Amino acid sequence: MKPWLRLLIAVVVLAAVVGVLYWPKKTPPAAPPAPPLVKLNGGDVRGVTISQPNTPTVVLTKSGDNWALTQPYAYAADSAAVSSMLDSLGNITGAQAVGDAGNLAAFGLDHPSSVQLTMADGKTEQFDFGSDTPTGGNTYLRVNNAGPVEMASSDAKSSAIKSAFLLQDKTVLHFPSDKVTALDVASAGKSQHFDKGKDGWPKDRASDIESLVDALSDGQMTAMPDPTGKAAAADGLAKPTATLTLTWTGGTGKLEIGAKKGAAEYYARNSSGPAIFTLSDYLVTDITGLTTPAKPAATTPAH
Repeated sequence: MKPWLRLLIAVVVLAAVVGVLYWPKKTPPAAPPAPPLVKLNGGDVRGVTISQPNTPTVVLTKSGDNWALTQPYAYAADSAAVSSMLDSLGNITGAQAVGDAGNLAAFGLDHPSSVQLTMADGKTEQFDFGSDTPTGGNTYLRVNNAGPVEMASSDAKSSAIKSAFLLQDKTVLHFPSDKVTALDVASAGKSQHFDKGKDGWPKDRASDIESLVDALSDGQMTAMPDPTGKAAAADGLAKPTATLTLTWTGGTGKLEIGAKKGAAEYYARNSSGPAIFTLSDYLVTDITGLTTPAKPAATTPAH
């Protein structure tokens, strides 16, 4: 065979191999997402009842776009937290039937932790969560007291079974941070008043005041030990150790600080109601720090 013919055959074979290797391959269609165990539109939910053994029942109701706690105490709810909880219930996927309902105790469903949802049309959806599986990572549940016992991710339970505090509004003090015009602080017999003029806060305290306003705007309660406020005297709020009053265009708000709780928290309440909550001590430090004169600015020694 002539050399040029061998070369031609080699080129043809090589081209065929390359063609096989690089010929576009059809990508198989993606598998459709697993359907949720319950098709749920969170916007249609008007009421939520969460019950757990040996724990006060949590009840929330929706009015307009806002959620509110009605049990175990009345308080504004964190609508974002409630919506997140509802989303978790509507996104339980991958559930597997593992047994019939003939022996609920075997799955911890004889005394379940439950979430019942009341829909706009008056119908209800109920999720009963039992014990976790022996190997962990999953939990048993049953929907609407019907059908088999299912097994789903434990995240479904932890995302749905919430305490009242986790679902309440935890804002320390509601105020429009961009409209604050004055600030008053008092502690240990000392008080200070600050006005925000056209040029801003007083220059010697501007940084401290802005830091405090920012911290208060983001401040969150750490617990709600006394929603009724009956323990005001015991918690040091009959005679507050410090007070902060904010004035803004169209309103005012007040925060009272009581006794210290543990190593890094204080009891407190705000002007929106009697509820006593706890907050982190860094906020108290920022408040009381404004009752003392500003430190003189450092000067550069003359040469």
